[in-house]
Amino acid sequence: MTPTSLLLRTLSATAVAALIAGCNSLRPTPPAPAPDPLAQPGGTCNAANAQWTLGKTVDQRLAEEAQRRAGARVVRVLRPGQMATMEFAPARLTLDTDAQGRITTARCG
Repeated sequence: MTPTSLLLRTLSATAVAALIAGCNSLRPTPPAPAPDPLAQPGGTCNAANAQWTLGKTVDQRLAEEAQRRAGARVVRVLRPGQMATMEFAPARLTLDTDAQGRITTARCG
């Protein structure tokens, strides 16, 4: 192999490697995950301030007002038989309802 052909092979291999490396760096960076409102500090829930909802039929406006009054970061409405996560989240207000949609329990967690 002549020195010129060796040089051409080396340059070709280097160019190919540079192109491949350049293509890899052009991949878009995946977006950062949205922050979990339950994992953020503060915003503890006070269920006593949501007891006024008991017996009322739940709707979005009532749930949001209960959340605001309780000082909770999030609110969830659980209907009979609905699956739910079991982790305790002190910043979450949970409104349990009966089959007719009336609130039976207002609790934090």
